[in-house]
Amino acid sequence: MPEINTARIERGNSLWQISRRAYGRGNRYTVIYDANQEQIRDPDLIYPGQIFVLPDDKTGAGQGGHKRG
Repeated sequence: MPEINTARIERGNSLWQISRRAYGRGNRYTVIYDANQEQIRDPDLIYPGQIFVLPDDKTGAGQGGHKRG
């Protein structure tokens, strides 16, 4: 079974920061937003304790996601 990459949100995090860390480019935050729309009403408002799926970046522009359990 393939491992699912996730990110647990901590105070001060933003989708841009998570995207930069996971994919190497902050502007790929839409990949995270699209995969987690059921939890994210506004991409500028994310909350500590949320856990987001980090899908593979299919553009080839990133470096792959961080693997967390």
